[in-house]
Amino acid sequence: MFSIDPTKPPQTDKDWQQRIYDALDAFSPGAPIDDLNLIAGRTRQIDSMVETVMQRGQHAILYGERGVGKSSLANTFATKLLGGVKTLNSVPINCHPSDDFTQVWRKVFRRLSSDGANLADKYQAEIHPDDVVVELGGFSLNTVPIIILDEFDKLRDHDARTLIANTIKNMSDRAVRATVIIVGVADSVSDLIEEHESVLRCLRQIPMQRMVPDELRQIINGRLPALGMKIHQDALAHIVALSRGLPHYTHLFGQQSAKKALEDRQLVVDVKHVEAAMPECINQTAQTVREQYHRATISQRQGNIYREVLLSAALAQVDDLGYFQPVALSKPLTALLKREAPVSLYAQHLKNLSEDDRGKILEQIGTDRRFRYRFAEPLMQPYILMHGLRNGLITREQVNTLAATHYEPRLSTEF
Repeated sequence: MFSIDPTKPPQTDKDWQQRIYDALDAFSPGAPIDDLNLIAGRTRQIDSMVETVMQRGQHAILYGERGVGKSSLANTFATKLLGGVKTLNSVPINCHPSDDFTQVWRKVFRRLSSDGANLADKYQAEIHPDDVVVELGGFSLNTVPIIILDEFDKLRDHDARTLIANTIKNMSDRAVRATVIIVGVADSVSDLIEEHESVLRCLRQIPMQRMVPDELRQIINGRLPALGMKIHQDALAHIVALSRGLPHYTHLFGQQSAKKALEDRQLVVDVKHVEAAMPECINQTAQTVREQYHRATISQRQGNIYREVLLSAALAQVDDLGYFQPVALSKPLTALLKREAPVSLYAQHLKNLSEDDRGKILEQIGTDRRFRYRFAEPLMQPYILMHGLRNGLITREQVNTLAATHYEPRLSTEF
């Protein structure tokens, strides 16, 4: 990954500074990973994607929460197939809310050529589903275009979604040697494909859950050795607990903790380095997340416990889709308030946090007395934990203990 020799510790100031630059480059909190060798875990999903590409007439839909690494996986899995008989042509594009069917496929065609001519040049006006089928069907037997439609959930045009679903079905019916992979934020396939059930038989459904602790540890342990660095187990456990299954935060904590260690001229990351990295990790959290948290917790009323309620929610045990029952907050909130915290104390707080006045920081489903909640923005959970630590609302030991119930949703594939 780097030109440095990890067996030789830095000697000069320049060496230490270079090692810091390498640490910043080793982790990817702000952009999708572009090297399959750096994808921790995800073996099952990678194998499913590879099998899809190798089966004529099969396509895939990769779905899950925001921040779980869908784009990284979609953009890199094809490198596992390099070196075979077939030539792969991976074409990733991002869908935009204003796109229609023609605009989506013009983005694709701009990245494809046939007989030395760019496909987009052939279509100055509208692009129709049959145009896509014909063009993608025109590649040689040994060429496999892989079309990745990322951020599909952002596509607001209902007709565009319908036409894309029909196009995939037509490609499958005609056994076109091209693979379309739909990638998007969703709890279930129906959230992305809507009522287009006929396309399901040719779509392999690949859910992306939050990472389990072993996979999160792989992110750290897979990068530090290349830097000639190690990490104490308690520091690693703290990063894993704070990340709440989201690789984005594991990358961020790992990157900034390694930087703090190197600034101290140390090659072993300790808990103190993780804690020292916290302010910068907070600063690097999206401004929208910070603003949403501020709006949700601000109150002029004395005894306001919105911060504590949200912190308890960030620590609560959840179901397969990330929802928690109000009663799940009782134990962590009791620990935070140092007094009994029955549901009646905070039930109204949860309802308020799912309404406009509090920025809808929570999503609410169910009926009265059977409500369930979850964070509308998954990246909010680690931010709340960091904020609680910085403000002394909770200790590292409490985070590691109360966050021990890991969140690993098994997303629904049912309509």
